[in-house]
Amino acid sequence: MAVLPCNWAIWLANLLIPVAILVFSSGFFPYKPLLPGLATFEEANGGSRPPAIFNKVIFMVVDALRSDFAFSSNSGFAFAQSLIRSGAALPFTAHASSPTVTMPRLKAITTGSVPSFLDVILNIAESDTSSTLAYQDTWLAQLKARDDRLVMYGDDTWLKLFPGMFDRADGTTSFFVSDFTEVDNNVTRNIPEELQHSDWSALIMHYLGLDHIGHKAGPKSPYMMSKQQEMDSIVSQVYSAMEQEEHLQSTLFVLCGDHGMNDAGNHGGSSAGETSAALLFVSPKFKARGIQKESPVEATNELQYYRTVEQTDITPTLAGLLGLPIPLNSLGVFIPELLVMWDHGSERVHILMENAKQLLRTIKAAFPSYTFEPSAIRCTCESGLSTDMEEAQCAWSQIYELLQEPHTDDAPASIQAALLRFLRISQNVMSSTAGNYDVQRLYLGISVAGVAVLLSFPATYRLLARSHHPGSFLLFSILGYGAMMFASSYVEEEQQFWYWIFTGWIFYLHIKSNGHQGKHVTSDHKLRGRRLLPLFSAAGTIGLGITYRILRRWNQTGQKFAAEPDIARTFFSSHQDTLWFLVILTYANTCKNLLVSSPSSLVWRLVSLFATLAAFIFKLTFVASDSPELLSESFLGPLAKTVGHVSLVLQARIVFCGAALMVLYAMVTRSGTLRVSDKHKGKLSASNAMFHEALTLFLITQSRATNVPLFLIFRIQFYILASMEIAGIEASITSILSQYMTFFAFGGSNAISSVDLSSAYNGIDSYSVILVGLLTFVGNWAGPIWWVSATRLLRTSRTWSEKQGHVSLLTFHATTALLSVMAACAALRTHLFIWTVFSPKFLYTMAWATLNHIVINVLGEIDLLAR
Repeated sequence: MAVLPCNWAIWLANLLIPVAILVFSSGFFPYKPLLPGLATFEEANGGSRPPAIFNKVIFMVVDALRSDFAFSSNSGFAFAQSLIRSGAALPFTAHASSPTVTMPRLKAITTGSVPSFLDVILNIAESDTSSTLAYQDTWLAQLKARDDRLVMYGDDTWLKLFPGMFDRADGTTSFFVSDFTEVDNNVTRNIPEELQHSDWSALIMHYLGLDHIGHKAGPKSPYMMSKQQEMDSIVSQVYSAMEQEEHLQSTLFVLCGDHGMNDAGNHGGSSAGETSAALLFVSPKFKARGIQKESPVEATNELQYYRTVEQTDITPTLAGLLGLPIPLNSLGVFIPELLVMWDHGSERVHILMENAKQLLRTIKAAFPSYTFEPSAIRCTCESGLSTDMEEAQCAWSQIYELLQEPHTDDAPASIQAALLRFLRISQNVMSSTAGNYDVQRLYLGISVAGVAVLLSFPATYRLLARSHHPGSFLLFSILGYGAMMFASSYVEEEQQFWYWIFTGWIFYLHIKSNGHQGKHVTSDHKLRGRRLLPLFSAAGTIGLGITYRILRRWNQTGQKFAAEPDIARTFFSSHQDTLWFLVILTYANTCKNLLVSSPSSLVWRLVSLFATLAAFIFKLTFVASDSPELLSESFLGPLAKTVGHVSLVLQARIVFCGAALMVLYAMVTRSGTLRVSDKHKGKLSASNAMFHEALTLFLITQSRATNVPLFLIFRIQFYILASMEIAGIEASITSILSQYMTFFAFGGSNAISSVDLSSAYNGIDSYSVILVGLLTFVGNWAGPIWWVSATRLLRTSRTWSEKQGHVSLLTFHATTALLSVMAACAALRTHLFIWTVFSPKFLYTMAWATLNHIVINVLGEIDLLAR
């Protein structure tokens, strides 16, 4: 078993892949430097500080509360809208910058700063504590510094961010997305008692149910309206207590979303749906200020209701209203609509001046080479021609000049305008500041990836040199993919590249198949072969072309065409019987192949029948629970109601146990023939087939119901490809292209928001980062995993050298893809879309290179590489 000596370069190249990723990531995702300590008030010169308007705050976060959920005519927040009309609530659309996931958004809301993109990874690892804000300046820390008491109920991300901060708390896990009710009831049951207590200054509630509904069934789910109405009833309960309870008379109530959601119910990206969150400041005190607005209203732009503010603006606004120093690292601007709460213009100027001085300190810390001494500033640049920093300098100089002039009646108004101009310019300067990259580590990571490419190249070159046409095609696709990574639009629409490249590959296979079959026509049947074989080849090519065209329209993905009609969302919603007929056909075909793969074993056949039936019932029950709109008009509706009382967790575990038993049986069968020579290849192929069919059942279980028929299409494609008698290198190229193409056909993209969590909790009744991570990966990479296993069936009769060559080709493709993405991220690190396009692409590339390539492709071949 001389595997390592014969393939040391390939194995070393695969070992260098995670090393390159770790080194590059450590330079690409650093935390930005922060000013240490807590902010304090400067000594007042010639006057006292404006009084605090409120002494308590109730901060209610409804996870994924998109702006239209609260402000449109289709909203369930009827009471909240009545508060807007009465003038008791000031509404805004809060812009949540990417990445639009909970942890970085809470950091932005509490610190006022722009968090690191690395938080999108830390957001997934619920047990992580390295992202704590215990030592950073936040408005919670400012409250705690003056010995106030804080209370929190809901998403335990708050407990992770603020350990030891809360005097009373009850956290609920934010990742168990199958739970729509209990996760919110755990918050609501504490509200009546806490509203009676007067010992706290901040009550934080973070509701998760609306976000979970979005992940499972999208924003148009039938559960969505009732959940909005439930949240609105909480608003009513809190506001009534604020009016009635004496100790709540000076309380500010803030209702907001941490982010929104896209049309698929997911978030993490930068689309309008994901970045547009609702924000309301509520208090009976607002009524006397005459700030009534209409509600509901129409959006002035895509999901933009009323005025749009930055989510970071919440921090200085809360600080001003509560009489707190603005946190040191805040980049927020006090929301000017709330300045009306102070009667005197001098008090409003004081509030904005504190905000301006705080933001000026952050600019000086980030740009120490720039001076803001009025005597040294030369405002000679014309508007529009100067840099942002020069405009900030000029704006500060103008403030200084206005403060030196004798005050007139309208002086405070002009000073306010100048201060707001400076604040907005400064906010833009600091928000657009490039990350603090470690360029040396970036280049070192790229170098390590380059070494991995060089190590995998010799073995790959020998293969390509012997296969001119497929080798040239592979090199062309690698070069095209690498070049494409340097353009943001192509990264967003990467699926188009794989769809078109596979069309070209089908054409090549057709030409090659015709030539191959023509050479093997015997003399006795020469005339018949000339007539019939091209017809068979053409039929196979047409079949591949049709099926791949269907795959292309199954799930519209990317950015440009994501909202276009497709089969999974548009067609099946109005043709439910067609969907379930195809689902039943897919399960029936899987069951048939399970039975055929081991016809002589009664135990195998019984387990196969039982597991397939259990899997279908689970899928039916699952859809009835989470996406009932797919069963409302189906002939299976009555059956779904009959089996709906059985626990989904139990059903999923039964399916998983059945699949595990079949895999174990296949492994036992294989172990008896693994070390035997060529005469037992048939048995080895049979055990591979058994494993493949058991894996298929597992992958179907982890896929959305609307994607289940895709496995039937895969089966058709597999049969056609098997009939073409493709060579070893052609099978490897087919595997690579199929893996990428089917990932996008399942609805995947290079946006964080396309990560599908709908099947991440199958069989799990409590959160586990390992199990949830595993099931999430399988659910999103089900198509690629299927084709990895199917390729092994296409190659079971191949030689030892071809098996080695397969791993060499996979490694060369994975390392070149990783190298090109790293190079693009490093070269474009100052690009406008670095955090919205290129950084998510790098995260996906990490998953492709480590989990899909090393774990699924390479480690899955170990038994085949062992002699």
